[in-house]
Amino acid sequence: MRNTLILILLSAFCFSSCKKDKEDYVAPDIGHNYAGMQVGKYVVYDVDSLFFDDFTNTVDTTIYQIKEEVVEKFIDLEDEEAFKIHRYKKEKDSLNWVLKDVWNAKLTQTNFQKVEENVRFVKLIFPVRANVTWNGNSMNNLGELRYEYTSLDAPETIGGNAFSNVARVLQYEDINLISQELFEEKYARGVGMVYKKELDIVRNNLSAPWRGYEVTMVFNTTN
Repeated sequence: MRNTLILILLSAFCFSSCKKDKEDYVAPDIGHNYAGMQVGKYVVYDVDSLFFDDFTNTVDTTIYQIKEEVVEKFIDLEDEEAFKIHRYKKEKDSLNWVLKDVWNAKLTQTNFQKVEENVRFVKLIFPVRANVTWNGNSMNNLGELRYEYTSLDAPETIGGNAFSNVARVLQYEDINLISQELFEEKYARGVGMVYKKELDIVRNNLSAPWRGYEVTMVFNTTN
């Protein structure tokens, strides 16, 4: 009888301890909230688009807004959960949003993928760590391109908005006197992408005009 009572007390103690351990367990922060994937969430960006014409030696500038909205979850062809993204465009002098693209994205334990114009990119990898590199084109046929976290959880003001935790992803950089190539994105915890730059210009010699393009997307607002 005594042995039975001891076993009952030990079982109760173990059950209580295991239950407490489960309640106290906190999942490790691997950086998922940098992606900002939440159904119903949208982010509006101010976009400056520059086109450098070396024939006329002019720069054409277009200013507009892009809104990216996560509209629903769905099960993709790999039988995994994914997100559908509607991208709307609004011209500078317009009040109306016009649906421009339907993209999708996927958030896994190891990476954040985004399909843009039917091309899948690995935008982030997890866990998020400083100076880590990866092939952003590993899921497409565009050739290897090494992305890198160059800063993490840094305070930064973007578009007049203060963010406490911003990660910078340098996708490619090659700046010299003849050509300038810079591709980068910045992500804020709980928001998603807050900044994007694509710069690709070249000239024939030091006195020649530039040709190419530059597009900058800057966070404006979110819900």
